[in-house]
Amino acid sequence: MTDTKVQFPDVSRFSAVDEIERPQQLIEVLDIAKRLPGFPRAKAQLLDRLEPEHASSAIDVGCGYGADLTEVAKRLRPGGRAVGIDLSEAMITEARRRTAGIGLDISFQVADAHALPFEDNTFDICRTETVLQHLADPANAVSEMARVTRPGGRVGALELDQETMFIDHPDVELLDALRDAISRAMTQSAIGRQVPRLFVEAGLTDVQTAPHVITGDPRAFQLQLAHHVSALCARGAITHERATQWWSTIDAAAAAGHFTGGITAFVAWGTVK
Repeated sequence: MTDTKVQFPDVSRFSAVDEIERPQQLIEVLDIAKRLPGFPRAKAQLLDRLEPEHASSAIDVGCGYGADLTEVAKRLRPGGRAVGIDLSEAMITEARRRTAGIGLDISFQVADAHALPFEDNTFDICRTETVLQHLADPANAVSEMARVTRPGGRVGALELDQETMFIDHPDVELLDALRDAISRAMTQSAIGRQVPRLFVEAGLTDVQTAPHVITGDPRAFQLQLAHHVSALCARGAITHERATQWWSTIDAAAAAGHFTGGITAFVAWGTVK
């Protein structure tokens, strides 16, 4: 059972990782999220659609601790170069630590997705994953991604649509309140469904998209929702007893083998003119 008094990380704070007390908590969230059923399949589709085997250079915008960029780098042409940028110094430090000595031409630097520090047409492929949802101006970031990618190169994104979150739970009113809290906390809560339009508006051609249902276990939803449940308790919107019952119901469903919850992710890709 989740203790509503325990401080869980606010997963909407990925836009300001270095400002929270324990950045390592959000790194742990990434480790858990990448293993959720459906996520590996979505990641694999994004990687395949970028066609790294035909590329000599790649950039990951909002690279986190570098795990996804490492997979891209492994599939580049011999001698290929991979670059990761992230707004967080903590994430870049962790990325450098995890990729030290792996034998790939892979580098990381702190930079803002809204103003990529590279010349036009620098990279063959460009990717981003669950980053646009945290940005003030995702359209600008997509335009920057297209700008630094050479003509004929691929740009791809994997983004969640937070407003599609679902859980089989009898307290529908609290579920709606939590979904609303997440939508307000996340800068771009419906970005998943918007990415294809942003790609087209940025001038990409042959834009395609594919939805994926990302299902989760109770631990994943604890990370996603616990901060908001605690916040509702703190301001008196719900009682501690109701919050405890919320988690007890989820625990019971998991123990009985029928917990059902998830969210829709969208993979989108296109080609630079």
